[in-house]
Amino acid sequence: MSRRVPLSSRPLFLKGLPNSRVLKQYANLNNIANYPNSAIKLSNDISKIELIFKKLNSNGHMGIKQFWKYNLRTINFHNPSVPINVMRVDCKTKEEQVKCPSIINIVYANGEKKTLDCKNKLSDDIMKEFTELTNSEKVPENEIPILKTDSLIDNIA
Repeated sequence: MSRRVPLSSRPLFLKGLPNSRVLKQYANLNNIANYPNSAIKLSNDISKIELIFKKLNSNGHMGIKQFWKYNLRTINFHNPSVPINVMRVDCKTKEEQVKCPSIINIVYANGEKKTLDCKNKLSDDIMKEFTELTNSEKVPENEIPILKTDSLIDNIA
């Protein structure tokens, strides 16, 4: 027996999505390809991106966690050749939690490394700073693959 989860208690990333499983997948795939302000093309001289943050959200780590969860998958979708390393640190004591970094390291092909401090910042602010730091440009709308649900709804009905 499967129990339905009430719409009010659905996770945030599912809110606003359709109830049909197939339509949810379409909406989720469209969200990956075109999350707001995240469809960017990185410059060719970026060789690696590293994220370091805590597993828990306290002490200013919520913004980078949201960036990792939503924005980074769209960045990865449009830049598949750039490796992205994520290190989530498990801090045991209160002192470790306060000292734990919340940073994004951008490594360039020439060995240069730039660091973006993300502690106590919102994911939108992190995305703006990331875009400026990497000199990236927006992906044109006509190059973003969007799945149309019109023909699918006709086939289901």
